[in-house]
This record gives sequence, C-alpha cells and structure tokens, in this order.
Amino acid sequence: MPTVAPQQPVPIFFPPTTPPYGRLVSRLVSSASGQTYAPAPELTHYVTEPFYPALSTRLARQDLPEKTRPKLNAYREARDALLADLEVELTRLHGATPAERHSALAALSEKQTPRLAELETEAERLRIELIKGDYDWSALREWRLGERNIRGDSPMELGAVLRAYAYYQPGLAPEQRQLLREIVIEITSGAEDATTASAQQPFLFFSPTLTRVTLPAELPAEVAAKVARFETIKSGLKKDLFDAVLAQDRATFGFTRTNALRTLATKQAPTFVELEKLADEIRLGLVSVPAMALTELRSPLPPGLTQRTMEAVQARTALQKSSREKIDAILATLPENFPVSFATTLDQTGVKVRLVPRGGRITPNDPRITGTVTRLNEVGEAHRQSHEALNREIEALRDDVGRALGGRATPQAITDALDGVVRHNIRRENEDGYRDYRLAVLEPGLSPEQRRLLLGGALRKLDLPLPSGELQPTRRLATW
Repeated sequence: MPTVAPQQPVPIFFPPTTPPYGRLVSRLVSSASGQTYAPAPELTHYVTEPFYPALSTRLARQDLPEKTRPKLNAYREARDALLADLEVELTRLHGATPAERHSALAALSEKQTPRLAELETEAERLRIELIKGDYDWSALREWRLGERNIRGDSPMELGAVLRAYAYYQPGLAPEQRQLLREIVIEITSGAEDATTASAQQPFLFFSPTLTRVTLPAELPAEVAAKVARFETIKSGLKKDLFDAVLAQDRATFGFTRTNALRTLATKQAPTFVELEKLADEIRLGLVSVPAMALTELRSPLPPGLTQRTMEAVQARTALQKSSREKIDAILATLPENFPVSFATTLDQTGVKVRLVPRGGRITPNDPRITGTVTRLNEVGEAHRQSHEALNREIEALRDDVGRALGGRATPQAITDALDGVVRHNIRRENEDGYRDYRLAVLEPGLSPEQRRLLLGGALRKLDLPLPSGELQPTRRLATW
C-alpha cells in the first residue's frame, strides 16, 4: 500500500486581546514585517468575530471557498450599516438628558436587536462553514488536558486549549465562547485555576463580555452590592465552564464532548440573561457617580512643542519601518535553496547580521553570501546616519523643552514631559475607539447585541496590532 505523507501543521491566527478601558494602544510601532506567519490585513475587519481563526487559516492557505466570499462580504456590509445607524443616533443624542437618551436608545434597540440577532446567527454559520477538519486547532494534537503525567498542565497550555474551544468546539453558546476568552486572559496572567485567576485581576470584567473597566473605590452602597453580586454570578459561570472543558477534553468521542457542553449551555442560559439584567441596573446606578465623568485630554507642553515632539517620534518610527522593509526586500530575493538564512537585528547603530546554516557547510567567501551581507550593511549604514540626524533634532528639542519648563528643567523633567506628550498623543488617537468602548459598556438603554456591535466597532477603531500566527499543536513538550 502507498504510504500517506503526514499532514503538516497549518498556521492559525487568533485575534488581539480586548484591552482594558483606557489602556494606551500605540500606533507608533513597526509593521508586521519579519513575522514568521504574518496575518492577512483583511483580518482587521473581523477582530471580534467568532470565525476569525477559521478565516485566518483559509486566507493564509489561500483556501477560502468561492461560495463563502459573497456571504462574508454581505455579512460585513450589513454589520457596518447597523453600526453606522447606531453611531448616528448616539451622536444625535449627545447633550440630551439621561432620560431622553435612554428612551431614544431603547426605541432603536427594539428596531435593531432582531436584525442583530440574525446577524450573529449568520456569524455562527460562517464559523462552522469556514472550519475545515484538518484546519481545526486540535486536529493534530496528541495530548489532552488532565492526562496523567509528571508535570501537569501549564497555564499556557490551559489558556491555549480554552481559547481553541472558544472558536472551534461545537455545542457552546456564543456567550460561553466569549466567557472562555475571559478565562484565557485570567489563566495566562499567571494563575493555575479559574477561581484564583479571577481574584488576581485588577479590573472588573463587565458587559459586554471581554470588556474590562476600573470602577471608583467609593460607590453608592446599592451599586457596590450589585457589582459584588455580578462578579459572584460571573465567577460561578466561569468555574462551571472551566471545569466542564477540563473534564471533557479527555473524552474519547467528540460527540460525547459536544453533548456535555451543549447540556451546560442550556443550563447556563438563564444565568446569562440574569447577568445582563444586573449589568443594566449597575449602569443606571453609575450614571450619577461623579468619578465616572470623562476628563479632558491635555498635553503637558505648549502646542508647538507638542507638534515637534510627535513629528520626531513619527520620523523615528518611519525610519525603523522603512529600513526594515528594505531588509525584507533584500531577503525576499533569495531562493528557497539558499545555503543560509539571515537573522537580522536593527537598531540605531545599524544592522547586525547572523548567518543561520540550512544544512551542509557554509563557504565563508561564497559571493552570494558576502554580496547579501554587503547589501544589508549598506541599509544599516544609511539607517545609522539617519538616526544620528534625528538624534541631533531631538537634542535641540530637549533644549527648547528645558527653556519652556524654566526652573523645573532637570534632565528627568524634560524626559517626563516628552514622554507625557507621546502618551497624550496616543490617548488622543485612541479617543474615538475608547469613546465607543465606554458607550458599549456604560450607556443605559442598549441591548446586549448592540453593545457587542458597538464594541466591535470600537476595537476596529483602536486598530490593535494583529498577532502573528502559530502552528497547530502536535506533541506536548516535556517541560513547561
């Protein structure tokens, strides 16, 4: 009989983690250049969708079914149209009284929610349609959680399996899929079980699921009691879900696992409804809490110095990106059978090159190798010279900032002021995204479906960097 070649692991990409409300998300970063498995740019449109990983592998393998593309486009167009209608109404109601806002948004909710529910059902259909058996995260996994072994399950293994269940496992409700992702954030923060992990989180995981906020230390007693009850109920849901996955991951037959999780989904459904009602009561209680009011964003330096600071930072970032792209362009011209690969590090002194053999011996004077190294060093030298020119501009800027600070102008005070400008600019860039994030979490009168829609739009506005891909797991490592 002919032998069948073993299946090679395929890359899978998971979406970025939803940040806590207000956390700085910098756009002053280099591109995804250099990543072993770079995500398809198209994925930026689907960072909160349940089909993100399944779609990512299809795009990476250029294996998206022709029949699926029109459905994907139609889904995105319908979603974005509903989001635009919601944003228009929120803008129109700016300045209205809380009672007027609540009434108008409740009316829009009644109109939009059935359509949003249908859209979420379509997203689930797309998730199922995009999953291909041998592309499943667990398709090649030769180990299971809870197996008897010397070392036990590491937090990273627990997190990876729970995250995969959130996107690939049949039988789970959408609310459970999102709750699993919350547990992943907690587990991978260093705790060994769901209960301990939940206690270590400094933020409140609120509603919609995956959002994290910090509430004032002093809350009205009634609101504080409801927050405590909310956390207790949610922790119970998490524990039961965590325990079920841990127990069922060892199931011999997939249908046994699916049926057990489907039973849990039915059991937990009323509690999820109760949790959303409690969240609405908390939102209404927070409306009159002064500490929840928004504060104005201000730069620590005058407008002229603020502008110069950001131009300097952007120029440095652009230089780093440009030089890295030149390096990648050189390396992209090398054939697959080239005798070595080039590991490169780029900093203000230039490019450091390390040769990595691909098998066989390296001939030191191989003109193909020396020629490539020469081209890389030319990029590095141009990068070094440009960096020196930028450093001269930054020193002149520091002198001007020192004069603006007057008697407070210590070297550390100047550095702090420049850092403060960068943080201010990042907050300003994040302002639109976090405004919608805040509305999704705290605005009374919205339905859970509208909150999830608004949060998705907020995260796309934040333009979170997309994580690189990872290969399907196979054998378990001997140690953590």
